Amino acid sequence: MTPFCSHSIRKIARGFLFFGLLLSFSCHTTSEQELFLTRGDLKAPEIRAGKIFLASHTGDHSKDTPEILLLMKSLIDDTISKDFSKLPERVAPKDGLLLDLKGTWTREQITKELLKKENYFQTYFFDRELLKKQKNSENVRTVRDLFLLSGGIEAEFYYESLTECELKLRFKDNIELEKELLNPYFKKVQGKWYLHRMF
Repeated sequence: MTPFCSHSIRKIARGFLFFGLLLSFSCHTTSEQELFLTRGDLKAPEIRAGKIFLASHTGDHSKDTPEILLLMKSLIDDTISKDFSKLPERVAPKDGLLLDLKGTWTREQITKELLKKENYFQTYFFDRELLKKQKNSENVRTVRDLFLLSGGIEAEFYYESLTECELKLRFKDNIELEKELLNPYFKKVQGKWYLHRMF
């Protein structure tokens, strides 16, 4: 065998070994995540305020930021405890809540949906088994799963006006999972902040 062939075979073998290790690591990580999510002692991740950006306006948001952060913390806590019973009151009475492909829902529609057994929120936010069935795939994560795998969240605030704010949720761990969430959007109505677009 020529030295060139021997060298090429070693390179190919190293490539296969690297690929095998990568695949093994990937599967190991996924199974570790699955195992972690089945634990019964899981707590809501910490959330803190990150950078604050103002778009085309000037204003003092020193009181707004803590209020929105507290609202977001409550929403995360509700997601982890699988209880959206307070969700309707976190939505502005007239503006409603924008849900991914479902359009805008009023408080009444949200309340009605929550009464159904295998409802939209149960499927996409809480119950992985329902989501697997819905998507016909094993490779799915609920919003609850994403929060639990975040290792902690830093919220970046993008104030588009004095009464509108979008959050970008940055994960401490598993950063690649951030993109599976929508950016939540909040509106200030009569001096109070409400959730306008779901995460």
